[in-house]
Amino acid sequence: MKRTFSVIAVLFILGTSAGLFSSCGDSDTPTPETDAREKFLGKWTVDESCVRLNYEVEITADSTTDTKVWLDNFAFSGPDSTPAYGLVNGDQIDLPEQTIGDNWTINGIGTLQPTGDIKWNYHIEIGATASNCEADYFR
Repeated sequence: MKRTFSVIAVLFILGTSAGLFSSCGDSDTPTPETDAREKFLGKWTVDESCVRLNYEVEITADSTTDTKVWLDNFAFSGPDSTPAYGLVNGDQIDLPEQTIGDNWTINGIGTLQPTGDIKWNYHIEIGATASNCEADYFR
């Protein structure tokens, strides 16, 4: 009887300890990171200094990379023009020098603001005319 009680006590202790150790392992499992581009995606209303118009830009994720986004109608280039692309780095979208619209050359940076809006500073060359522009994207 004494031996049966000892075996049951040892099994109970082992079973309880195994549960404790296995539950610790679960907390070490890394949680999947969210897509850094998510906060930029969607349709944005634009208030821009150069064309002084309000228009809409849609930002979509490129399916082949983790950082690239497409900006349809950037700088009011038109819905059927080649979209601009940017690379997301934290709270910024970097626009490397590229050609969009009707041979427009652009480059710049967009920074996510605490309000959730994006503040853009970019350079655009259309033919012989070059401008430094600012734009606010808001939802």
